[in-house]
Parts: sequence; C-alpha cells; structure tokens
Amino acid sequence: MDPLSLLIGFIIGLIAATMAIEFGMRKPIESTFKSTARLTYMWSLSEIKNPRLVAEYLDEMMIPKNAKVVFKECSDTKVLKDVSARKNEDIRANFVLGDERALLILGPVREGQMGVWIIDPFILKKLESEFERLWSKGEEL
Repeated sequence: MDPLSLLIGFIIGLIAATMAIEFGMRKPIESTFKSTARLTYMWSLSEIKNPRLVAEYLDEMMIPKNAKVVFKECSDTKVLKDVSARKNEDIRANFVLGDERALLILGPVREGQMGVWIIDPFILKKLESEFERLWSKGEEL
C-alpha cells in the first residue's frame, strides 16, 4: 500500500504543479487592453496628425485645414470651409483617425466629449478601411 500512496501523491503533486505554472503564465486581459487603449476627456483635433474624421452629426468646432471629413449631418457647412469633406448617409459611428492612433468618440463629435484613444494595429487597419469605404461612397460638397 505504501508504493500506491507514493504514486498517487506523485500524480497529485504533478497535476498541482502543472496548474500553478499554467495560471502563473497567463496574462490578464485587462493588461492587454490598458496597453492599447486609454479613456480620455481631453482631446483636440489639432493634436492628431493628418486627421480623418467620421461623424454622424458634425457640430461647430475647429477642424484643421489638412483634415478629411466624412459626415452624415452637419449643423453648419461653414465649418467645412477649406477642408476636404464628403457627405455619406451610411455613417453610424464617430471616430478620428491619425497616422499612428485613432480616437473613438463616445457621443457627439465635440471637444471634451469622452473618447478612447486606440493604438492597436488591427483596430487601426479596420478603422482605416471603414474610413476609405465611407469616403469613396460619399458625395463631394
């Protein structure tokens, strides 16, 4: 009976050690999210290089001259003066793309609105393709 107890104890110890190593090597999901996204209330279009803006409803705000804008509705088209802009009825989101990051705007497009900075390359590529799709189907002003 002594060798049987020894074998059972060895197997239980091996399983416990394997589980401890497995749990110790796992990376929490939150740490991945924190490294590629950040919540913000403080943002400005002027701090984004080569901004490409997608907006459901565009209110009065300062838009840089080098920006490309695709919108569904606009309160005053004077804000789009000297800016490349197109109108597209298919828009269902608000975001700004830059060269190295994007800002997902969680509400109407206006400075001070809550947003999420994104630097994840996979999400940036998806947002770029969505912008290009909306831009190509948009009607020029």
